[in-house]
Amino acid sequence: MSRVMLCHCQDSEELALLEDEVSFVTCDDSEEMLAEVTLQPPDVVVYEVRPESDSDLAVLRLLRKVAPRIPLVVVGEGASPGWGVQADLEPLYHSPALVEKSGLREALHSALAGRIPN
Repeated sequence: MSRVMLCHCQDSEELALLEDEVSFVTCDDSEEMLAEVTLQPPDVVVYEVRPESDSDLAVLRLLRKVAPRIPLVVVGEGASPGWGVQADLEPLYHSPALVEKSGLREALHSALAGRIPN
């Protein structure tokens, strides 16, 4: 069973993944997330970028320093193209801004398999 950390995620993200054989750890606080990743690294971190947050990119970079190999699935508005800094966040996967069940599952499965999605 895969261990998936959901950070700042809505219920819709968790519901989209319920049918998969995964166990969830949820965090709404960046410090809690970083501590949990350090103590018990998950197989994948699903992080929702919040449009009102200026610190999410900094938190993701810190996460990458703490856990350089954990795959990261980013969901939410503003995720990706505008950032232009993906290289320092690899391995990075994306799901649609409006969470679509199939899109989030595909991103999660790609992250667990270590594949870069098309």
